[in-house]
Amino acid sequence: MRMNIAFDTPAYVKRLVAAGVPEAQAEVQAEALSEIALANLATKDDVRALKDDLRASVERVLGKIEALEERMNAKLESELRKQMLWFFAAQVALFGALTALFKLL
Repeated sequence: MRMNIAFDTPAYVKRLVAAGVPEAQAEVQAEALSEIALANLATKDDVRALKDDLRASVERVLGKIEALEERMNAKLESELRKQMLWFFAAQVALFGALTALFKLL
């Protein structure tokens, strides 16, 4: 939604004429300023819409980061459990081997 910016063209023309600019030239300058320069200015609504879009984008990115963290944590937990099982199995095997070795001695 684009809002028009209030620009008092006649007052601007009067100021230019008072400063010595010919009236026809002042009118052309005022019209050009109104059509070109002011058309590219952002309104409060433009800034608000951009802010809302940015907020939505940030929320989407944060949601993706949270989902990625959950997947990474699940993967790390799974890997840690595997490593702990291997470590436990190695300890049991070592204990068994040492027990057998002591019985032989």
